[in-house]
Amino acid sequence: MKKYVAYYRVSTQKQGSSGLGLQAQKNAVAYHIKENGNLIGEFTEVETGTRKKKRVEIYKAIELAKSSKATLIVAKLDRLARDVEFTSALFNGGVDFICCDNPNANKLTIQLLSVIAEHEAEVISKRIKDALKVKKEKIEKGIYTNKDGSTMTPINGEIRLGNPNGFGEFQKLGVEKIKENARTNKNNIQAMDIICSARKEGMTFQAIADKLNKLQYTTRRGKKFNPIQVQRLFKKCED
Repeated sequence: MKKYVAYYRVSTQKQGSSGLGLQAQKNAVAYHIKENGNLIGEFTEVETGTRKKKRVEIYKAIELAKSSKATLIVAKLDRLARDVEFTSALFNGGVDFICCDNPNANKLTIQLLSVIAEHEAEVISKRIKDALKVKKEKIEKGIYTNKDGSTMTPINGEIRLGNPNGFGEFQKLGVEKIKENARTNKNNIQAMDIICSARKEGMTFQAIADKLNKLQYTTRRGKKFNPIQVQRLFKKCED
């Protein structure tokens, strides 16, 4: 009997605990595998608010599918198709997968979706940067009225770009938080074992990056390694 590992994703804590969003996904998976499959694991990604956290459960699901030689199954690909990290993780994961709402999807489909998702992310980023540029130009000209007619709020008595309410706790952690995330990330830790050993053998950073990619290791953002990333991680070997 074929083995499956299920991956679900819901948008709020309420959906994650008892909402219909999660149950609908579970029902779709159960219906798909009821006659010829055995579900050996389930992983649910729960996201709250507008700030998206780093995916954790997708990597756990891929790891179990790899070690168990199982198929990764998701209920609705359309719900995840615009998620750059998900599509990259799935494409680079090296596991068989199936989508209940799109059973004909394959690695090429996922690769195309990943490219589209990345492009959309870049478009959104450019739109935000352009909007901030316009706002900055207005401030320099002494125009403090927003598009909706409201007036820009002073920050410490001065009109400038930024959040007038100040940074939240997450932003206050700044660079130190980013460095801590890099040090404790599972992908980085696993890759460092190979990087440190390979450098002792005299391998170049490019050769090490090629080796990591061939072994289907990914960066903490779910992407392929390049020589610069390898060099940065190698510096931690000496810490």
